[in-house]
Amino acid sequence: MKRHRGVAVFAGLAIALAVLARPEAGWARDDFQVWGTVELKKRLGPTWELFFLPEIRIRHDAGQLFYHEYRQGIRWKPSKHLQIGLNYLFARNAASGKPLEEHTGELDVTPKATLGPLDLSMRGRLAMRTIQGSSGEQEWQLRLMPRIAYPLKLRGAYTITPYVAHDAFYDYTADAWNQHRTFLGMTVPVGKLLGVQVQMEGYYMMQNLRSPRKDWNTNHVLGTKLILQF
Repeated sequence: MKRHRGVAVFAGLAIALAVLARPEAGWARDDFQVWGTVELKKRLGPTWELFFLPEIRIRHDAGQLFYHEYRQGIRWKPSKHLQIGLNYLFARNAASGKPLEEHTGELDVTPKATLGPLDLSMRGRLAMRTIQGSSGEQEWQLRLMPRIAYPLKLRGAYTITPYVAHDAFYDYTADAWNQHRTFLGMTVPVGKLLGVQVQMEGYYMMQNLRSPRKDWNTNHVLGTKLILQF
């Protein structure tokens, strides 16, 4: 009975988040993309963690590699209710037809909580971006990402974790919320291989991008992430 109630609560919150996440009307075009990520994590004691997170993106109905990025940094977890991260990101983006490079410093602050069977978090990310071909000045960006996860025990200690999340981007240069990403995904433990803890994550994501003309483009993304913890 408790499990059914938890599933109902999770489904209701997921639907509400998806509805509220839709940006204003004015749509331009759709595309299907595939994103692939690997996350390498190394613990440094009980509260510190190093990570490396490369990602590639394929667009035009999954026919053209146009983007790759490399995020690395350190995370501090002083308690189960808080995580703080300091990251550096290098990205190469050919979406406009001309490859542009980006160098970005990021500060992540993620409070966490539980509500019954649900795990809740709200990642706030403040980024200082330097993008080749821009005005040459540093650009500031704020991202807010609420996430709702429902750990579900299938048998024994084996637990899968479906989740829903929304990542909202505010661009201080444009003075506007200019991107939204709504996720529906699942994390599945694979086990321990050669001393490395392995997890797989798969998700569907709807990405809404605001153009300079103030209309919205939509990308439908299938993504995977391989998580290796040392």
